[in-house]
Amino acid sequence: MAAISPARAVALDILRDIDERGAYANLVLSRLPETLEARNRALATELVAGTTRMRRLLDYVLDRFASRPVADLKPAIRNILRLGAYQLLFLTRIPARAALHESVELARKHGHEGVARLTNAVLRKVSAADLEALAWPEDPAERIAVRHSYPDWLIAAWAAEYGLAEAEQLAERQNQPLPLALRVNATKMQRDDLLRRLEDAGIRAEPSPVAAEGVRVYDAPPIARLPGYMEGWWYVQGEAAMLAAIALDPRPGETIADIGAAPGGKTTHLAERMANRGTVLAVEPHAGRLKLVEDNARRLGLTCIRTLQRSGEEPIELAADRALVDAPCSGLGTLYRKADLRWRMTAAEQAGLPALQARLLAAAASAVKPGGALLYATCTTLPSENRDVATAFLAQHPDFGFGVLRDALPEQWRAESAGGMMQLLPHRHGTEGFFLARFERRESG
Repeated sequence: MAAISPARAVALDILRDIDERGAYANLVLSRLPETLEARNRALATELVAGTTRMRRLLDYVLDRFASRPVADLKPAIRNILRLGAYQLLFLTRIPARAALHESVELARKHGHEGVARLTNAVLRKVSAADLEALAWPEDPAERIAVRHSYPDWLIAAWAAEYGLAEAEQLAERQNQPLPLALRVNATKMQRDDLLRRLEDAGIRAEPSPVAAEGVRVYDAPPIARLPGYMEGWWYVQGEAAMLAAIALDPRPGETIADIGAAPGGKTTHLAERMANRGTVLAVEPHAGRLKLVEDNARRLGLTCIRTLQRSGEEPIELAADRALVDAPCSGLGTLYRKADLRWRMTAAEQAGLPALQARLLAAAASAVKPGGALLYATCTTLPSENRDVATAFLAQHPDFGFGVLRDALPEQWRAESAGGMMQLLPHRHGTEGFFLARFERRESG
């Protein structure tokens, strides 16, 4: 039996863990063996993420050429076919003969000679296929869901809000990566300093056009190998997520409540914007996740952060100048980096989130002083978790009104801000999907 590349062998093992043990793709990929050289690490990551992300499309194409549905095959063989099809359809830099050969060898190792012949025959047909000539579903929404590999319910939800054409643009964009974004720790250095140090290390980077503290990094090495990781020069954070602390606009010396704080990205950003003076109370119900906040604060050298293990649904006995609700959400604005989330999140689970989000928002509101500000943030793209939650909150809390959000946004987006709300979408704004709503509590009397 010919040798199988380490990247493909590891990728197949991880896909098995995802399918059979419910492993999270991004977590497993973050723990790849250190013995795997950089080139193989990169390929294994691409194979796992891409095959998982495009699973529905791959199965649809494979079913056109296999003698029986892919779903009926043994898991190992099904994933070998998916891996092979992904390479043939999406990784054009890999010669087709290499993808075919490696797939056949994997099938021979995990099956028998008949399985190897099946794999060879099916993947040769995939390699020669003209995708545009395939028979695609007649229903437009289903066709988008299959072509871009999404569950039907999600495409239907996007189409209901944005229309079919824009739903397809959103689906297509969320299958493409975004550059790594770093938030410079302003208590330690300025953005230009970080850019210069990255350049000195031979790493291509540029200022973010979205957030003043943001830096876009291209072709980055593993996070821990970037200059300044241990020194706390920066924090990995999506560009849109950086806008949350900017929009809340905390001031040095203030008291801030952060509800749903883990792993600490927005918590630490608030502290940095306060010049590490005042108090940021990070509220999180899970001890393990609260430790992430503490670890990140320690690495960044931030001492004004206090932690509280407690459900965010319980009212907080605090007179806060400002509060942030970083709400648990469906995460459907982060599908570009969470390959398996589209298959994990269900319509039923998503439908239950707005009630929780409303309770968190109401509890946080009780801690805000008259004249104070409250920011609601999610990383999703569905109005039921965003606009609908924000408007329902105002209807039930007449002592709050929308605050001014536009000043926190890049100049080119300010006209889009609807009152105190802003929905960011990957295909429109080039960031992760994200929602912001700013409220202000009226003065007493």
